[in-house]
Amino acid sequence: MSYPKSAGEEWAGKPYNAENGGVEAYSADVMVPAFLAAYCGGNAISSPLDIFPTLSRLMPNWSVKYSGLTKLSPWFADHFKSFNINHAYKSVYAVGAYNSYSNFMEYMNGWGFIKDVTTGNPIPSSMYNVSTVSINESFSPLLGVDMAFNSGMTAKMEYRKTRTLNLSMTSVALTENFSNDIVVGFGYKIKDLNLFGAKSIQSNEGRKSKSKGKNNKNNDDKNNSSRTTSRTRGVSHDLNIRADFSYRMQNALNRNIQTAVTTATGGSTAYKVALSADYTFSRLLTLSGFLDWQRNVPLVSQSSYPTTTADFGVSMKFSLTR
Repeated sequence: MSYPKSAGEEWAGKPYNAENGGVEAYSADVMVPAFLAAYCGGNAISSPLDIFPTLSRLMPNWSVKYSGLTKLSPWFADHFKSFNINHAYKSVYAVGAYNSYSNFMEYMNGWGFIKDVTTGNPIPSSMYNVSTVSINESFSPLLGVDMAFNSGMTAKMEYRKTRTLNLSMTSVALTENFSNDIVVGFGYKIKDLNLFGAKSIQSNEGRKSKSKGKNNKNNDDKNNSSRTTSRTRGVSHDLNIRADFSYRMQNALNRNIQTAVTTATGGSTAYKVALSADYTFSRLLTLSGFLDWQRNVPLVSQSSYPTTTADFGVSMKFSLTR
């Protein structure tokens, strides 16, 4: 490899010499390919040097749902309306900020030289100056089950895992955030529950004439304008109850690449209980109530402390469009 003609008269056409300026160990051209090789299951020695990798290097996203147990087993068919097993994975690679070098001199295939700010010598580099890159991946859920019973009850259980990796070329550090979530939910629908004296609303829009004789019946058949119809409107006073319980464990680590020192920078354990109910009082009015309780216990207590919050309330929804 030789220096390009645009490098100047002193360097143009001469063979490349690393003593005049080489690639820094903590530059984006070195750290980003090594970062992708480490967290995408590749070999750092044979890994491509692309900052914008191809799709073949990244994990594909997928979602799997199986709902055939009620058809395979009579026991599931007798107890469940539906029984679904879920699994999904999502991964996103993002380049946070970058710009092109104004003094970039291309050699081949997007690679070339830039002038060192201190010495003015041409040094090998890609055409992009990248400051941060990140990988955000999640199993949402890693394993999940949602069920609908024949009795009207519904249930959901999920186990989720997420991981966020941020590589900064400015601070030469890698920040990792991990979280594990367990979610359990129950629901039940009570049909036609008579609360607060609520009754089904019925209205007759007309009266249906009854014939008392053969002559009157014939006259009604001939006179279509005298027909009347009747309609009864009913409201199902259903009470929907929902209860959700969740547990979340989250932690954050900062890995200094220069010193090879890892420090715990944050993390917490969170418990949450959410109860809600809504009742259809009439065709136009719906009553709702909720109760949310949450407790957070920090894993690193340098700048935070355990907190507990509780919210509750009642609401009324009146709609004229129904």
